[in-house]
Amino acid sequence: QVQKVMPNDSFYFSIVRDPGTLGESAFAYYRAVAPAFRRAPSLAAFLAAPGRFYEAGARGNHYARNLQWFDFGLPAVRDGDGAAVAAALAGLERDFALVLLAEHFDESLVLLREALCWPEEAVVAFAHNGRPTGDGPRVSPAQAARLRAWNSLDWVLYVHLNRSFWRRAEAFGVARLRDEVAR
Repeated sequence: QVQKVMPNDSFYFSIVRDPGTLGESAFAYYRAVAPAFRRAPSLAAFLAAPGRFYEAGARGNHYARNLQWFDFGLPAVRDGDGAAVAAALAGLERDFALVLLAEHFDESLVLLREALCWPEEAVVAFAHNGRPTGDGPRVSPAQAARLRAWNSLDWVLYVHLNRSFWRRAEAFGVARLRDEVAR
């Protein structure tokens, strides 16, 4: 819909985050609107048995599973439908010239700056990690793994876009990227 009102040469970009950490934030942020999260007494309880709390199609539960897949407007796919997943990811690659990685925010800003022909000064003041250090619980490695498994489409999306990102970084020049990030 956006493309209908934008010039043909518009540059579309977005950002993704590892679902192993995004899930903890989503649980806290969407707890009031996602029935699956509201029913669970804690994130740990939810992760121990997400199917106990989650009902597909329930209003608001799109926040509780594969949030990024949903946010990108990608079609619902059945588990194990690799062809549908591949087609959705290919379409996403066509629509977005660049997808940034939250875990590599500084590197992402360098690549965004380059793509948009901005000067370095244009990206040095972007806020990074708005959450105060030590604010709230963090997920354990085991919980992160369970979040990735529960949000399997988001994990496939993240892995795919992570590879694309690093291919772009290699084309830019890894040493050059490190130097710009350091500056």
